[in-house]
Amino acid sequence: MERSLQWMETVLIRTWVVLGEMAPWVLGGFAVAGLLSLWLNPRVVSRHFGGGRLSAVLRAVALGVPLPVCSCGVIPLGASLRRHGAGKGATAAFLMSTPQTGVDSIAVTYGLMGGLFAVFRPLAALISGVACGWAVEAVDRDRKEDIPLPEPELEENGRPWWRRAFHSGFVVLPRSVGGALVVGALVSASIMTLVPENFIAEHISNPLAQMVLTLAFGIPVYICSTAAVPFALGLLAAGLSPGAAMVFLIGGPGVSASTLLAVWRLMGLRSTLVYVGVLSVCAIGFGLLVNAWLPADWLPPGIRMVAHHAHGGEGLAWRLHLQAALLLAVVAGARWRR
Repeated sequence: MERSLQWMETVLIRTWVVLGEMAPWVLGGFAVAGLLSLWLNPRVVSRHFGGGRLSAVLRAVALGVPLPVCSCGVIPLGASLRRHGAGKGATAAFLMSTPQTGVDSIAVTYGLMGGLFAVFRPLAALISGVACGWAVEAVDRDRKEDIPLPEPELEENGRPWWRRAFHSGFVVLPRSVGGALVVGALVSASIMTLVPENFIAEHISNPLAQMVLTLAFGIPVYICSTAAVPFALGLLAAGLSPGAAMVFLIGGPGVSASTLLAVWRLMGLRSTLVYVGVLSVCAIGFGLLVNAWLPADWLPPGIRMVAHHAHGGEGLAWRLHLQAALLLAVVAGARWRR
């Protein structure tokens, strides 16, 4: 009983530390996302998918990568693009690249996992989105069909720009991903506490096998790109290779069961198979690249920070308490705000 209480205390302390360490990056990402929402909205995105098929794919990826939208939130946007006349390739490229990353998740990735992962995540979203769009156009190109007229522009309801940016960044976005962030921090802390060090490496030593199993686990699981970071942090602490963690960061947010069903309904079975195949190849490819770049015993800065605060024998800094409390206040306020 006493041991269980010690475990629970350690898990709670580490959860608080993870929340505090990622709070500045999450809140900064929310602010940038709010500003982006002033001009990166569904109407603007829809307007830029006309023209040639290959150029439409490039525009879809370029606009989708910075959007802070999860793998379920992207479904209505993708459906809207399709209804507005976007081709299968552009729609598939947008659906794949958008949920893998965003300005908020890039900031959190840099803060907890370092610069290499922060660069590789958007790069993977860019490459996989373009590859998927072009592959769909090559394998399952649209037949000639009527293009619906665009929906009329909507009024902005008179609110000043800063209120709209604040509402989008600190109400809409935290309401969407805030709960997953807290759960991800709790899962990360639990894995760090309950799973022995190098447990995964000792039982599954082959890096490629780790990547395949991680991909198989990540594809059907729903997790947003920001919440995937603390989850991957816990897997790294349990002995997962850096490349397998990269595979999870691509495959987990990149597709979910809901996304697959949406792709199937919007574009058919052939495009769905292309979608899954391209995502799998890109995820494994970037995993191998990360393993070649980083040593097998590499640990991200987030794990070192958590270990320092949890075992350093010193009280948590007031800054960490303030950051964690502020993040939880923003998440709770967004969920309870009418």
